[in-house]
Amino acid sequence: MGIDIVNFYSSYGSYHNNIVNKVIHLICIPLILLSAVQIMNHYSFTIDIGCCQLNLGLIMLFILAIVYITVDFFSGILASLFYIVITLLLNQYFMNADEIQWSHHLCVATTFQVTCWILQFIGHGVFEKRAPALLDNILQIFVAPDFVFLEVLFSMGYKPEIHKACKNQIEKSIKQFRNEKKQK
Repeated sequence: MGIDIVNFYSSYGSYHNNIVNKVIHLICIPLILLSAVQIMNHYSFTIDIGCCQLNLGLIMLFILAIVYITVDFFSGILASLFYIVITLLLNQYFMNADEIQWSHHLCVATTFQVTCWILQFIGHGVFEKRAPALLDNILQIFVAPDFVFLEVLFSMGYKPEIHKACKNQIEKSIKQFRNEKKQK
């Protein structure tokens, strides 16, 4: 049971085939998610549940964890643990922050958001020469953080048969996109 990982990942991968754009996304996507969660934490509730402070950002990460694990169990677990653990550590660190630290925290998170989004659009426009996937399917914004982990795992030899099928599907999608672009 699960999602067809080849079609799901390939729909993302066909927009991220250029190596420079891939590197930009490998760096920026985790920073965008983590900074978005931190910004959410500034403007939402906090409930002390003993082991940690539960807030809107953490709830969103738990929901995303279910999606990521559904796409691919191993990469989903890794991605979920990465994002949740970093968020818990940041939440713990800023739990007793004074007003200046709290304000600085918000400025840093906002700066990451703006900078990373600009870099990603540069990656798509200059290097990929294709609009971002989120313009065709806004849901890509939620699964991209897991795809970053799949990208790294694939590069290390994870599930080579699935990776090969994904690469083949990505090549077909890119070829189709270029043919359609020529016809316009």
